[in-house]
Amino acid sequence: MKSSQASLRTFLARANSDLMRLCLMGLITGIFAAIVIVLFRYIIVEAQSSFLPNNDPENYEDLPWYLIFLLPLAGGVLIGFIFHFIPADKRKVGIAHTLEQMEYHQGRLPLINFLAQFVGAVICIVFGHSVGREGPSVHLGASSGSFVAYLLNLSEQSRRILLACGAAAAIAASFNTPLAAVIFAVEVIMLEYAVMSMMPIIIASLTATLISHAVFGNQAEFAAPAFEKIASSELVAIIICGIIIGLLSVAFNRLLLSTNEQSKHLPIFWRLTLAGAITGLLGLAAPQILGIGYDTVTATFHNEIALTALLSILVFKLLATTIGLGLGLPGGLIGPTLVIGAVAGSLVGTILQMLFPESTASPGLYAMIGMGAMMGATLQAPLAALLAIFELTLSPHIILPGLIAIVVASLTASEFLNQPSIFVSLMRKPTKENKDT
Repeated sequence: MKSSQASLRTFLARANSDLMRLCLMGLITGIFAAIVIVLFRYIIVEAQSSFLPNNDPENYEDLPWYLIFLLPLAGGVLIGFIFHFIPADKRKVGIAHTLEQMEYHQGRLPLINFLAQFVGAVICIVFGHSVGREGPSVHLGASSGSFVAYLLNLSEQSRRILLACGAAAAIAASFNTPLAAVIFAVEVIMLEYAVMSMMPIIIASLTATLISHAVFGNQAEFAAPAFEKIASSELVAIIICGIIIGLLSVAFNRLLLSTNEQSKHLPIFWRLTLAGAITGLLGLAAPQILGIGYDTVTATFHNEIALTALLSILVFKLLATTIGLGLGLPGGLIGPTLVIGAVAGSLVGTILQMLFPESTASPGLYAMIGMGAMMGATLQAPLAALLAIFELTLSPHIILPGLIAIVVASLTASEFLNQPSIFVSLMRKPTKENKDT
């Protein structure tokens, strides 16, 4: 261990400037984070493909009704049993935990939290809970940066940069969105733009993207149809869509925070078991809510979901995600916000097309707009949301209407309803938990 540390320090010492050293460290962090995320994704996909119908890792809908209920319940029980034996401060996970460690603990991310995040998120996603892999990926990637910083005994400021490098690398490796990953790391993790940090973050993101391409290929996450440029006459409709999504993001944040607050007195085992039972029951009403739900997003792009089904998916996905995460499931919330936003946007677009059939664009376009608006308003990261929907869909015509909807939704949430980023809200909350576990 000591010899490897010495060799790494000698290698970095040859760099002729502080920026070059940070870039080299960003490169190393990008490699470490990409390896972790590739392993994380591989385990999840292989596990899902091994038992879901047609070997489709998204196909929870075709499971027998009893498995739709029992699978999330079993996942909740299993995670609850594991977390029962982990001290409360050692089972903190996700982006809020990463921000808390950066703010109050010099960016040191403990190994046991890393392991709790990895194992807990794999179980959550495989067992069909309504969570995403983005939050866990950011935590795992940031922990990779923390490990590199530990090896090199770096200062707090350098450690913060490497955590952001790891977070960007993780997002890039997980979703094939290298540019959005950089902006996400700057907007959400660093909370500032600085020249010295941007370059190593970019290098980490590019490195992780190339490694991910070598393993998973270079396809966009969503198969989006080609859309024409949106007409200027629809600007009012886009603004209305943005306002609705902004209100929805506030409901999402407040439901999650309220559930977290009301359930914190319960032992962790019963919280997670309850999360599994509730997810299973909601899944019986709308099986499309199970899992991350990216197949549902693609279906909204192609107008394949009926109006009543869109409404039920929207309500039950919102409840399953906010209740599950509020009760303590170690999953991510960015993926579900994309699904909720896409479904809500498609719902708005479908209603508009029914009212104004000659002058309304395809509901699929509104689904893409809604996806970005929900992410941007919930996270208060508008630029990261815009770049994410562009890189996830590779649709150039989404930029202008997407930006309008994202700005309107973000302002509706933050300025009119005083709702900050969900991660900031979670970090500011008292974190005292029962230790009876």
